[in-house]
Order: sequence, then structure tokens, then C-alpha cells
Amino acid sequence: MPTKADVINTALRILGEKQSPGVDETKPHVKRLTNAYEPVVRAAFEDHPWNFASEVVSLSAVASTEPGWDYTFNQPANFLRFMKLRPDTNFGDGYDDMAYEVRNGLWLTNSETTYMKFVSKAKMTMPGSWTQQFGNMVGAMLADETYPATDEGNSTRDRIEKKLKEYRKAAKSLDGSNKAVYVRPAGNFVAARRQGIGGARYS
Repeated sequence: MPTKADVINTALRILGEKQSPGVDETKPHVKRLTNAYEPVVRAAFEDHPWNFASEVVSLSAVASTEPGWDYTFNQPANFLRFMKLRPDTNFGDGYDDMAYEVRNGLWLTNSETTYMKFVSKAKMTMPGSWTQQFGNMVGAMLADETYPATDEGNSTRDRIEKKLKEYRKAAKSLDGSNKAVYVRPAGNFVAARRQGIGGARYS
């Protein structure tokens, strides 16, 4: 898994600069990267509903309610990007979304029990929990952010754009392959058929 130094060095490699032994160097290009690191990481986390950075919590209700809705909930402390709301913890693609609205940072639903899946900012400061592909993508984003915008037509700019596209695609592909699989409960008809096939219907 990547470290902050690995991410910085990925950016340096893309930029064609010498690798850094640490993130506390005083060289101008290293300082530019370390100064841009935190906002670029946040932008990377906000860019996509990353499964590796997702969190599921039961929302905390507040006493007051809003017109048109039965329940009001606080937004989770680590919330960064919304993914899905459910009355239970079944967040698979085959499960329907529930009705909701957001007002003044509060989440409104008609379900007394409401679970939220969201991208959590907790892992922003833990690069060791990232996939290597995500770390590569952040490095390319850093290179793109810090490279002078005036140099639009040279080979370095072309290399940055190529690597950013390559790493972003790889990071999203890997994250999608690690997505949890939820099996929808069988309906009454299917359950009855299975029971009959097993012979229990005639026992």
C-alpha cells in the first residue's frame, strides 16, 4: 500500500524530476507538491464513490422534524460524498433507494431507522489504507495540479495527461471489482419452488 512519500514520488516521476527520500525536503518542486497534497487528496476522494473509502452508519435522529417528512437525522461526522440511503444495511445495486431530502445539512426521511453509505474522509490521512492504483492516481493529480499551466504544448504536459487518464481508469476499475455483492432475498414464489424441489413440500 502507498505512503505519502510514495505518492509524492509518483508525481515527481511523472514530472521528470529526481525522486525524493522524504516529504520534508526543501527543494522547490517537492515543496509545491507537499503544499498541494491535502487539497488534491480531498479532491480525489470527492471525485468518485470509492468503495474502499466507504463507510456505513446508522444515522442519529434529532428531536425536531421538518414539514413533509417523519424523521430528521444529523449528517455523519466523517461525511465527504453521498452514496446511498437505506432503511437497512442492504446497499446492493438491486435494492431500491429510499426517499430523502437534505435541508441545512440535515437528512430527512420517512424511515425511523436510516442507514447511510458514504465516502468517508477518515481515510484521507491514511494512505496505507488506499489501493496502489488510487495512490498512483493521486500522484498524477498532484503532478497535474503543480505543473505550470503556461507549458501547455510540451511532452511533460502530454505525459501528465496520459498518466492521469491511465491511473484514474485503473483505480476506478479496481475499486469496482472490490464492490460488495448483496444477494436479494427470494420472493414467496421462488422460495416455494425451492422448497418443492428439495422435497419438503411433500414431507
